[in-house]
Amino acid sequence: MNHKFFVLDIPNVLDPRPEIDDRLLTLEQVETIMEHNDQAILPTSGDCLEAVQVVDGGWVAVDFTRFPAPPRSKNKGGDGSTDVCMCYAVYPGRRVPAVMCKEYLGVWGPWQMVGTRYDLTKGKHRMNCGMEAKRIFGVVFASWDANGRLLWERARDSFPEQLGTMPTIHGDNIGDPLPLPEVKKT
Repeated sequence: MNHKFFVLDIPNVLDPRPEIDDRLLTLEQVETIMEHNDQAILPTSGDCLEAVQVVDGGWVAVDFTRFPAPPRSKNKGGDGSTDVCMCYAVYPGRRVPAVMCKEYLGVWGPWQMVGTRYDLTKGKHRMNCGMEAKRIFGVVFASWDANGRLLWERARDSFPEQLGTMPTIHGDNIGDPLPLPEVKKT
């Protein structure tokens, strides 16, 4: 049962905010939240990030003024870590983009890439996948489980204020491109 409480002197801007479905955020809901807040704590749904401790039924804190950094490659002196972001992307096999939390993979050509990070130790054999993010709203800086226990947190000022655009993913480990079909001239 939903209860509405009214408090004097709260700005009217709070009234038109849409209700948040606890299983799926829409693009419009995220944009409304971003208009009024620099950060938000939002519910999570799904197990596609359990390997980076963003769990089904838990919560994440998102900063809409900060963005994920490029992955810190071990072969370039980094620690091998990546950041988690809230994005608008098309999951492979789907046609319509959706609001999701995903691991930030970097820039490949002109595309911002994000992906899943399933916990493969749970006996489920799922393949991780990457996809283009149509939009990246901000960076996830904390995660809680369904019981409210803090799983991890990072300082918000440790993330960049702008999203990188220089390619960080290079095709040298992808393989040969597929041949294009011949076009018959008529």
